[in-house]
Amino acid sequence: MRHKNRISQKKRTARCLAAAAIVTLIPFPVMAQQSPEFAYSAEKWASLRDDHLEYDEIAELIHEYNNTVLQNHIAYQDEKDKSRDDVAQDYYNTANDIYSNIQYPDSDDSNYGSQMAAVLNSRLQADQLMERGDESTEDSETIKLGYDQTEANLVKQAQQQMIQYWNQYYSLDSLRQRKIQAETGYQSEQNRLSAGMSTQAKVLSAKEAVSSAEASLLSAESNLAKTKESLTLMLGWSYGVDVEIGELPEPDLAQIEAIDVDADIQKAIANSYSLKLTEKRLQNARTEKVRNTQQQTQKNQREAIATNVRAGYANLLLARSNYEQSLQAFELEKISMDSAQRKLAAGTITRNAYQTQQSSYLTAEVDVRTKKLSLLTAMVDYQWSLDGLAQAS
Repeated sequence: MRHKNRISQKKRTARCLAAAAIVTLIPFPVMAQQSPEFAYSAEKWASLRDDHLEYDEIAELIHEYNNTVLQNHIAYQDEKDKSRDDVAQDYYNTANDIYSNIQYPDSDDSNYGSQMAAVLNSRLQADQLMERGDESTEDSETIKLGYDQTEANLVKQAQQQMIQYWNQYYSLDSLRQRKIQAETGYQSEQNRLSAGMSTQAKVLSAKEAVSSAEASLLSAESNLAKTKESLTLMLGWSYGVDVEIGELPEPDLAQIEAIDVDADIQKAIANSYSLKLTEKRLQNARTEKVRNTQQQTQKNQREAIATNVRAGYANLLLARSNYEQSLQAFELEKISMDSAQRKLAAGTITRNAYQTQQSSYLTAEVDVRTKKLSLLTAMVDYQWSLDGLAQAS
């Protein structure tokens, strides 16, 4: 029985990894989560810590328990007060350390050639570091923007993986039905062989079809388990914990109808992590060359973001159309299925014909689910393009 008021095994992996890193920085134990206990209500913490995953918890779980996010948070503590000059000085200091450690070999040394090559390589490395210092545009703000962008990408990835999980889960129905059909076909060929109406080769072919269907089902079940494991590990659960995956939200068709693409392009430009990074790097530019590069990058990114949003909207409309068509096809299959059930009850249809119709019905049902998940994926992609992740290159 699941108890929602306890801290589960869910965060053990993230807690151990983060605690190992944190303990080198501060002398007292800390929870692996980023936020203090007062950041959420007790009920909210309990929900985040149980072994049930809800779609709308993903962003908070990534923020509190994802190992990459936790490590970035720790690393940022050493970087949050750095100016562009501090970052550049780090390059200069490293370069100067290399310069000061260079020792030129004696020309009479038997290994003079290889030693001199090593010296030249060290000088080249130091020169490159000095150049990187001159061209550096980083500071604590760009570092934070990069970490925020990474976190947003992880949330999007986890949302997509949860959709993928359910897509794989629903596809099992079709594969199970294929296995049943193959077994029915195999039995039928055996009966026909006994009646002298088939051949051993056809029976063997039907048996191979059963083996193929079984293998496909086993492979799909394995892939489903891998997707679930990858998703739950990303969200902070320990390896092997049995997590219940909650249902996905329904696609909001009214939201699609209300889209104003031109307004959304401006929103995507305003929220773009990549563009914010470029704008900050432009402010931090030390040389005209770097300034010109960042200005051109800024122009290209604005154009790319607009193109990405328009493409995302087109994908959204196509996904909606495919979903609506699958619903129409499913309604027709429901009518045929109802008719087949009445005929079976009346004895006017064979069991094989009924199973064929049942398979067609189940295929249409799975297609509706699949198309719905494709629409949901398109909506996730589009929304994230507005929320800072529009492709900018």
